[in-house]
Amino acid sequence: MRQEGVRYGRKPGDELVSEADLHAAEVLHDCLMGAFPGDGWLGEEHYDTADRLGRDRVWVVDPIDGTREYLLGLPEYAVSVGLVVEGQPVIGVVYNPATGDLLAADATEATELPPEEPPREFRVLVGRGETDRRRSLPLPAGGRNEGIGSVAYRLGLVASGRGDAVITNYGRSEWDVAAGAALCLAAGLRVTDVLGAPLRFNQAEPWIRGLLVAKPGLHRRIRTHFMLLG
Repeated sequence: MRQEGVRYGRKPGDELVSEADLHAAEVLHDCLMGAFPGDGWLGEEHYDTADRLGRDRVWVVDPIDGTREYLLGLPEYAVSVGLVVEGQPVIGVVYNPATGDLLAADATEATELPPEEPPREFRVLVGRGETDRRRSLPLPAGGRNEGIGSVAYRLGLVASGRGDAVITNYGRSEWDVAAGAALCLAAGLRVTDVLGAPLRFNQAEPWIRGLLVAKPGLHRRIRTHFMLLG
């Protein structure tokens, strides 16, 4: 669709949306809700209702996370599909059509890795707009920011060992994060908001206070550094 000249516009809040976002949203909704009609649904391109709050199982979906990158032809966007059960992400699927990366995991019985000595040098995956020092959080010595568009894709890369941490000081919608959070939990990483609190999904206001995701030892080092800075 992009190669053929996909149409796009802006939603309230000045967010980009394209024909491809809407088409992918309908394909995913029809497929998943057709298979699991008793589940709830929270998707970026669907009207949200309170019905999902009474459901134990809720699909949390972003049909294209990284619409800007998609429209620009940058290979940093992803389809993000998460299943949340009683507020916890248990299934995550992140697919980047541009690279062919398909990352999927079941976090139902996930356990966190034991604390380890953090590496002296580490890569932190941040949004493209967060590589500027004025917009990024100050890192401990040895940390280096790398800008990548989709936060779902960033989480998938870190879960698969192609990055050491994901940090953002900016609030995120649940659909941006749910699938990637499941991938990272399944990999034994520590997944919290930027203040260090555990994430809970299917909230009435589906909003996450930033992200801090890494192996436990590195997570603790970064979190301690933030606390010392006040």
